[in-house]
Amino acid sequence: MKPFATIWIVALVSTVVTAAVWAQDVPPPPMHGRAAERLEQYKKVRLMDALKLDEETSVRFMARYNKQLEDLRQIGKERNTIVDRIETLVKQGGTDAVVQSSIDDLTKVEAKLAGVRQNFLSDLHSILTPRQIAQYVVFERDFNRNLRDALREMAQDRWQRRQGR
Repeated sequence: MKPFATIWIVALVSTVVTAAVWAQDVPPPPMHGRAAERLEQYKKVRLMDALKLDEETSVRFMARYNKQLEDLRQIGKERNTIVDRIETLVKQGGTDAVVQSSIDDLTKVEAKLAGVRQNFLSDLHSILTPRQIAQYVVFERDFNRNLRDALREMAQDRWQRRQGR
């Protein structure tokens, strides 16, 4: 397989995972390694191309975009910790009061996630036009959807190859 094709597939897989998480209104899990970095860079290049930003606006947008991603990752870690706690409580027979308290904590974290996204979109009005903000929203959805579809196709192809043995 050619190196570019390998990079593209890795990038696509990572984006699908990110997209699935984004679609669920949950921040993406922390991605590590060169493949994750390449995918993130690829997505940013495609995003800049889709929005047709000049250099100054691109720098300002990326600073805010990166800040939002980091905020979502941090809140996502907090969310995962709470969900792990809930899982443990359910498996170990925690009292309803303790389980409810953890569910309340989860609700607060979910609200923080929504708040970060809402603040990001509101903040974009100072650097992007409404049309560019709309293009950003559509880009995120489509990029993630395309990645998810590509991962699904790869999994189906892999399954079919195994069945053919």
